[in-house]
Amino acid sequence: MRVFSLNLKDLFPCAGNEWQKGSMNYDGKHMVDPHARCLRGALLLALSAALLTALPASATMSQASVFHLQSPQVGLLHLAAARSKQHSSKTATVTNLRVSQTGKRHRLVLDFAKPVAFTQERTSDPAMLVINLKNVALSNHARRIADSDKFPAEIAITQASPRQVRVVLDMEDISNVSLTRLSKPDRLVVDYVAQAATPVAAAKPRITLPPVSRQITSAERQARLDIETIVLDPGHGGKDPGAIGRDGLAEKEVVLDVALRLRDLLREHLGKKVLMTRDKDEFIELDDRAKFANGRKADLFVSIHINSHPKRATRGVEMYHFGIASDRRAMEVAARENGDTIDHAQDFVDLIKADLALSKRIEDSQNLAWETKLAVVNLVSSQYDTEDHGVKTAPFYVLRYTAMPSILAELAFISNPVEERRLRQSAFRQKAAEGLFEGIRNYLNSAQVAFAR
Repeated sequence: MRVFSLNLKDLFPCAGNEWQKGSMNYDGKHMVDPHARCLRGALLLALSAALLTALPASATMSQASVFHLQSPQVGLLHLAAARSKQHSSKTATVTNLRVSQTGKRHRLVLDFAKPVAFTQERTSDPAMLVINLKNVALSNHARRIADSDKFPAEIAITQASPRQVRVVLDMEDISNVSLTRLSKPDRLVVDYVAQAATPVAAAKPRITLPPVSRQITSAERQARLDIETIVLDPGHGGKDPGAIGRDGLAEKEVVLDVALRLRDLLREHLGKKVLMTRDKDEFIELDDRAKFANGRKADLFVSIHINSHPKRATRGVEMYHFGIASDRRAMEVAARENGDTIDHAQDFVDLIKADLALSKRIEDSQNLAWETKLAVVNLVSSQYDTEDHGVKTAPFYVLRYTAMPSILAELAFISNPVEERRLRQSAFRQKAAEGLFEGIRNYLNSAQVAFAR
């Protein structure tokens, strides 16, 4: 029999300062001697992991080993655990969120399980009032309300950290804010005046259709049936976050998740070979994205992005294929996604006009864009309010230098508070991925070809 000494002072907190001696037979049962107790009577629990780590490498299951528990003073872990328990007892919960409106006067009430402390701070660029609730956590019920489309667009409530809830009011849209803390029951009342009435839910979006269509030729039909490899390109990544919402959501995070969901759908339901320019949070140069698709002889290329706009009310879906910019807005989007200026993006125009070999690829890309746009808008609008911004052309770098039909999808506007909330939701991301999937499948099976007048 071997005897080992184990000092437990930094492993297990005890209400008293002394441990009585105890032993454990290492016989495969991992039993704790019932006499190993704190002086105040609390039974030692689950020592097996700690005791096994103390065994020498030569110990075997057939050997019996006795562990003597020493009599330590209270250790650092004891203090940390005590402090953790003390902090935990102070955590309050936001149990409910209530909103009401009378004309332009609005009220938000946050209900708490116990009294809370908060700080507030005004910022000028952007103009916001930030309320930080300390030692507070959102309940699942409150989180669902805050993430709902019906929640006021001018207010964002998030769990900023495990022990802090943040309430952000967009001061460009509201004024006359007052905060009142009340008790019995504990709650915080936020009153404010909105510059305009909160918009009601929009009707079904007006869906734009292809300008002209024709029957697909047998050669075009066969070419679509022969498509085997699809490259998905989640935009941005790593040091490049892409567009960032008011509440801090980054484009790079959302598009990667959507792309992974789309990859699984394409593999499972279409049996296609699906490759990704990135499958984790890493920075990939635009040139390397195009080289990746070309080097693997991809048949289709789908770049996935989230839009942004100076007007926060702007929302909806936009689909792009390569070409001369449809309008200045399309040029601005291309410049942002290219990480360039509008002047440099304009340089692509001469290349487009000179490269006649692009014409067939652009036509195929246009068809893919229309099919995908229609599917995304139809699926998203079945559950969410959205707008159809149509199919546009713009000189995106990754679309210019890929040698196969290619599109760039802008699935929503992260600059819109309501759509930023949606983009955090797994259900919305799945719906967007399903829309992209349906569009690609429809393109492969379509009997019509869309083309410009």
